[in-house]
Amino acid sequence: MTSGSHVLVTGAAGFIGRHTVTAFHHAGHHVTAVDLRPAPAHLTAAARWRRGDFADPALLAEIASGRFTTVVHQAGNSDTRAPAGPELQETNTLGPLRLADACRTGKARLIYASSHAVYGTLHHRTPIAEDADIDPIRCSGPLSPYAASKLTLDQHMRTRHTTGLNWIGLRYTNVFGPDEDDKGPMASILSRLLHQAATTGLIRVFDDSLTAARDYIRVETVTATLVRLATTRRSVPAAVYNLGAGCAVPFADLAQWCARLHREATGQSLHIELVPNPVPDAYQHFTCADMTALDKILPDRPAESAKSVEARAAELFTTYRDHATR
Repeated sequence: MTSGSHVLVTGAAGFIGRHTVTAFHHAGHHVTAVDLRPAPAHLTAAARWRRGDFADPALLAEIASGRFTTVVHQAGNSDTRAPAGPELQETNTLGPLRLADACRTGKARLIYASSHAVYGTLHHRTPIAEDADIDPIRCSGPLSPYAASKLTLDQHMRTRHTTGLNWIGLRYTNVFGPDEDDKGPMASILSRLLHQAATTGLIRVFDDSLTAARDYIRVETVTATLVRLATTRRSVPAAVYNLGAGCAVPFADLAQWCARLHREATGQSLHIELVPNPVPDAYQHFTCADMTALDKILPDRPAESAKSVEARAAELFTTYRDHATR
């Protein structure tokens, strides 16, 4: 795909979707954005906006007609507490499969959002590779209906589209960045802790997460990777790939970052409150993506590290504090 190509972004009014629209627009592509929600005011000029369902038959027909070079599918139910049932299955599994069929007919490249949640509990505190998703020695598998819906989609894509469709599934780890406010409790834990520290001087963490560690990735790194995957001239095998930093940051480090930033800003100590975990059986205490597969197909991809995550965290803290003190 070259600059000026036609790109469809689903879930375009969501957190990652908004940043995806911006990234492709800045890269010089013609972006069509679709979401059930209205277009964010600051992005109306960045894309042709359509309000509606990504699986609407009219839109699927447009995709099948060959209008789009690439479809970046960010839409879905991202609520990890959502109950199992037809609605979740339709939104996260069956609808995306119909979208994939339309992309195959229209010869569009499909890049869709999966989730690191498919692995559930990692039995060894080491990075996990994509082919270990159903290995009971390495991981428990999905801990929630949400995670199960994502794994089911990945499995169907692997079996149904071995040829004839240029597709990539990306298992995001913990994506964080600016403009997460509308996600509420589904915002990344890193952003929530930074916001609490910046606005209240108090952070709340689950009392069973003191030894937890997670793999965080900046939303800017995610969208830069999406653009690179959509435009690379390298042969990219159709498959599911991890997308994370490849390193896990302990919650203790997050607390120290928040404490230091708060002290530098106010001269006061940060208070930390331990609260009960309401969903201990569905909580991922350790996440870390093995990035070997993506590194092979995209060796020049934008990289992430604990240092880059910490630097972005400091910028976000400043943003949250500036908004709170206006």
